Amino acid sequence: MLLTIIAGTGLPMSPNPTPTSHYVHVSTPYGQYNTRAIQAVMADCSVSWNQTLNIHERPQTFFKRLMSIFKSKAVHLEIRALYELDQYEVVCAFDTTFEQLLAEHTLHSDDNNQRISLKLKAGDTNESVVNGQPASSRKYDTHTREKNVVIFGETGSGKSSIINVVAQEQIAKTSNDAPGCTSEFKRYSVDISGQKFALFDTAGLNEGSAGTVPHKRAKKQLKGLLNKLMSHKSPSGGIDLLVYCVQNTAAPRAILNTYNTVYSGTCRKKRVPVVVVVTGLESMSPMESWWDTHKEIFNSMDLAGHACVTTVQEYPDIPEEYIHRVAQSSKILRDLVMNTASAADDNLPAGTWCWSPSWSMA
Repeated sequence: MLLTIIAGTGLPMSPNPTPTSHYVHVSTPYGQYNTRAIQAVMADCSVSWNQTLNIHERPQTFFKRLMSIFKSKAVHLEIRALYELDQYEVVCAFDTTFEQLLAEHTLHSDDNNQRISLKLKAGDTNESVVNGQPASSRKYDTHTREKNVVIFGETGSGKSSIINVVAQEQIAKTSNDAPGCTSEFKRYSVDISGQKFALFDTAGLNEGSAGTVPHKRAKKQLKGLLNKLMSHKSPSGGIDLLVYCVQNTAAPRAILNTYNTVYSGTCRKKRVPVVVVVTGLESMSPMESWWDTHKEIFNSMDLAGHACVTTVQEYPDIPEEYIHRVAQSSKILRDLVMNTASAADDNLPAGTWCWSPSWSMA
């Protein structure tokens, strides 16, 4: 179902503290969805979103189809006021069904003798009408939010360079020096085949006390970012993918220790997909052969995929074979992010689906 959230009317003018923005949260038995956050209520007590969400109406995996006996058609919508530090307050709530959404254009909630309304339009992917136009006459952007991808790894493993390769432009600062160049997490927006991704570059782990960010502080920063994104109070949608960046010369024990440190706890419980990207392979032909030789290092890890790449930047007199591998690495990384982060939408149990490069180039 394509559900267009048009506007909310009759919203209360909140006293201090004033919300920074408002968004609509939609919850069904098969998924949860958020509109983008729109800044404060206007003078007429309304907020306009005009955003189309692609709402699942049925189980999305084989495992959920087995549970169809418990299928429910209930839909719960909330208008939420967002405050600092991702704290929110439910302004009002609406309980309905998929059938009612198709039949009604306005939902009402009477709270404290104040009527709050939510205007919307719903239809299937062939018949939905938005702003007076049938779906068949326009192209819908059903990717309604940026997917969050957190990149982590030891100092010097190429995390910032991976972002540049995925973005196909130099948007993240990189350094060839031993100390890391990222002192705190940075967020970069990247488009891959029409899907928006938020790539989070994080401070390098296992850096000495003389480095840019000592290990304990880098670990604390990373944990704070993960907890913030995973919080049920965050409208960002959680974490869609963890990318573990590994230098091809890293010691096996260090590789496993870093994985266990980051992936244990909340990320493991919530089945966040994690992939490994091995860097520094511009001299290896084919690059994927590194994995064939070292894959036993990763046997105990619960991985959704891997990639063996180079993140080297082109420079004068760069060997021709390096240029080919740089281009190959860009395609491999973009496909890896697109396929594994999108697979997370189906809520597959970890380990049931795994992506790896299906082609190689010398």
